[in-house]
Amino acid sequence: MPMNESSYTGRSWRGRAAQGGNARETAYQILRDGIIHLRFKPGEALSDKQLAEELSMSRTPVREALILLASANMVVLRPQVGTFVAPIDVQRMEMEQFARCAVEKEILRLCCERPDADLAWRYEENLRGFSHYAAMKTPDLRRLLELDNAFHRIAFTAVGREADYFHMMEGLQHVERMRVLSNLGMAQDETYADHCAVSRAVLARDTAAALGHLEVHLNRYRDNLRLLEEKFPAYFSLG
Repeated sequence: MPMNESSYTGRSWRGRAAQGGNARETAYQILRDGIIHLRFKPGEALSDKQLAEELSMSRTPVREALILLASANMVVLRPQVGTFVAPIDVQRMEMEQFARCAVEKEILRLCCERPDADLAWRYEENLRGFSHYAAMKTPDLRRLLELDNAFHRIAFTAVGREADYFHMMEGLQHVERMRVLSNLGMAQDETYADHCAVSRAVLARDTAAALGHLEVHLNRYRDNLRLLEEKFPAYFSLG
């Protein structure tokens, strides 16, 4: 029987560890998620005292979480001034996307070489869900990102490398922020078409075509970046 689509969300292993009661990891995940999904905007002040109250925990794990986020350029720590949400770091985003592309191409190559009877319905279910949410007049940004990530996770699952998927996703900070902006400000026709092309090639076990379509798909962000910088300048600079 097909698994429920919710089993293919982009939840990271940090998030799963946090469920065990690690306050720092819980705070990190909640704040990271809030920045990625636009709850917290670039330049917005983050008070560890206020956040600790909202999260019902002490200030120490919140401060530690903010330090972790600062190491990824997700927040800016200014001594004696405060902590602020950082803009999208384009250089970091380039690094993240380069590493992601290398990992995903290798996983997709393995996927083409190892037939999996479940692949067809997994791709079909995902594409149907993505098409449904992309067609909404008011897009559900979180669900679109989950389904987008879920599509890419399918190949990792098929070759028994889900741990690699979680590891890869943990390194995507600024890429994920830009993808949410893309879902907000752009039509998703190209993303859907790319996913269809990749899945058809994988199911046909056409490795060259699958890798070619994936490379085109993962590099569309270059054109999207220019458009998004024009449409949402505040997300790329603190001014």
